[in-house]
Amino acid sequence: MTIISGGLLITATLALLTPCVFSQPAQQDVRWSVAPNGEALDISSVLPNSPAVVKSLGDAAEYVLRWKPPRDAEGWEKRRPEVELAFRKAIGLEKLPERTPLNAHIKATHDMGDYVIENVIFESRPGFSVTSNLYRPKAPSQRKRPAVLCPIGHYLLAGKRTADIQARCIKLAKMGFIVLVYDAIGHGERMISGNIHHEAGYALLPLGETIAGWMVWDSMRAIDYLLTLPDVDSGRIGVTGNSGGGLNTLFTAALDERVRAAVIVGYTFEFNNWLKYAGTHCTCTQLPGLFRAMEWFEIAGLITPRALMMLQGENDDLFPISGARRAGHNTKTLYALLGQPERVRFDEVPGQPHAYSRPYRERMYGWMARHLLGQGNGDPISEGDVQPLGEQDPRLLCHPEGLSAPRSPSVVELARKNAMEAVAKLPPNRSDEVRAWVRDLTTAPEERPHYLAPDTYGKTEVPGGALEKVSFVSEDGEYIPGLLWLPARRASPAPAVIIVDDRGKQAVAESDLTESLLQAGYAVLAVDLRGRGETLGRIKPGLDTNFRLIANQVLFGRPLAGRRAFDLTRTLDYVSLRKELSPGDVTVVGLGDDGLPALLAAAADARIHRVAVAGYFHSFVSQMRATVWEDMPRLWNSAERMGRVKSESYEIDLGSVIPSALETADVPDVISLIAPRKVLFCQARDTGDHDEEALRSRFQRLMGSDWLRYEPAKRFDARVLIEWLKEGY
Repeated sequence: MTIISGGLLITATLALLTPCVFSQPAQQDVRWSVAPNGEALDISSVLPNSPAVVKSLGDAAEYVLRWKPPRDAEGWEKRRPEVELAFRKAIGLEKLPERTPLNAHIKATHDMGDYVIENVIFESRPGFSVTSNLYRPKAPSQRKRPAVLCPIGHYLLAGKRTADIQARCIKLAKMGFIVLVYDAIGHGERMISGNIHHEAGYALLPLGETIAGWMVWDSMRAIDYLLTLPDVDSGRIGVTGNSGGGLNTLFTAALDERVRAAVIVGYTFEFNNWLKYAGTHCTCTQLPGLFRAMEWFEIAGLITPRALMMLQGENDDLFPISGARRAGHNTKTLYALLGQPERVRFDEVPGQPHAYSRPYRERMYGWMARHLLGQGNGDPISEGDVQPLGEQDPRLLCHPEGLSAPRSPSVVELARKNAMEAVAKLPPNRSDEVRAWVRDLTTAPEERPHYLAPDTYGKTEVPGGALEKVSFVSEDGEYIPGLLWLPARRASPAPAVIIVDDRGKQAVAESDLTESLLQAGYAVLAVDLRGRGETLGRIKPGLDTNFRLIANQVLFGRPLAGRRAFDLTRTLDYVSLRKELSPGDVTVVGLGDDGLPALLAAAADARIHRVAVAGYFHSFVSQMRATVWEDMPRLWNSAERMGRVKSESYEIDLGSVIPSALETADVPDVISLIAPRKVLFCQARDTGDHDEEALRSRFQRLMGSDWLRYEPAKRFDARVLIEWLKEGY
């Protein structure tokens, strides 16, 4: 293929297009960039390429968007059930799972002098084991004891064995508490492929569930276990944790009234502030639609009037102290409205980072002593001399035998099993419900569309025609760059082929598709949907903003795949403005994970006359894959760095996961809405999966339709596309 750029003749030998997804170009080639040299765009509705200006806009938005506490107790009593219902829906616990038998057993008991450690395993769900340690005081007691549950944060390999975690468990036991600490899903003895929060969390989302919901259910079942112990006082249960354990503490205390006192460490913040300034975080923070429904202090308000302490480090770099101060203030306001100001406390811990170090722990001891032991005034209690065991000490393990221990099924395995059952239960003919679901995913953010602001940045001659660099605005602030090839010999106007590729328009430009289509008389428009190509912020090689974009869209309740489909419908608006293009003859080609927005857009917009998809999946179930074991040490950060996880067969772009999708539809149901318009479905990425036959079964009712060409094993290239395009002419 020969390309003319800037007056220079460049010859390149290009391989046939292989829609091998996620082979992202290491660097964007400026030949295919529309915005010159990455400079700020001169479009008033698009945020400029200036961190200072963007921050000033964010600061201004803080005051416009900030949620306010109600004015009086009656206002909160009216608001509270709305918050609880929305929160239960977001976390996936509208209806609690069945309380199945715990099947708890003590693996071993270790006498530590003035306290005892029991290695306990229980099942929070059938066959889903939770490894835990129970710390029990040895001193006799005349009455039942209070108990404290310690859900842990992201301690990865060490889990419950971490020295700081041991320290608080030991001290609490010395104070007279029975303490239960368990390994969070994907941590410690539960760190197996399929349990890491990113892969597990995004496997659960299509089912309408979340990894946070599973974490909270683990805690609720842990409380169930504590209440089976004859010496535990059911009226004196506390819970405390840091970071992800702080999340677990907040959410569990909000939804389980058995918790009488809670201490949240390193997880007090303001959603609006955190979203803009705190960067990316674990998938456990990503509850669909949460940020449109409430603020942090309202979740904390569900704990009222039970005792709540919030501890935040002055130097916490994950949850900014400025937002924590406001969240703490608003939570205290709620307690004051209810006449319980003494039951809430927010402490900013001077000089402390994101941790659960001794200054935090000593504040927690005082709070638990006051509200569960009836001792002191809530001020800090010295930890004294506490000697944790070494983190490799086998006495801290439920399975000291290591990998030879019985293996519990992973979250991904259970999610995939449940998803297969959900697909099998989907009714065969429910086009109205599916159409409404697609419409909601792809709908415009406003009733009347934004001005497209179309622009052209130059035109060069290429073999078979001309190339223009173009752009338009999909919605406020959403800039869509594109490359438009116009054939030299064409009908007037020319039939248009819109191509979207999960690697961006650069991958299209460097394929054989454009030249072949030009020679056949088609105009080609390749665009970067939001978060693709030059619209994806790249921080440095191997680090981009994809995961943050994905997370934001989940939290907003506007999944990225649906927003990309909307960008495609706006691309149709752009086509209608170009007199050289025929709006009555438009084909959309979706490659890799951009096959999903192509299908959604075609299902929603009849202006798309044909759609071809290559490199996508038969089913949303195919996105539920466990990570290969050798990638486990890197998985935690790799998903956050690039928004992708790597399974044994292929990579998963987390941006293509749609929360609650399988409650309504699977991929074939979306395709069925496109009929009788032509559909080409080939080179399916999940061809060869062990579940392929089951995943293909829903396609059976579409087989034999003259509008569908279904060849999942066929390799996609220009010849296949053009042959299919000419069918029916």
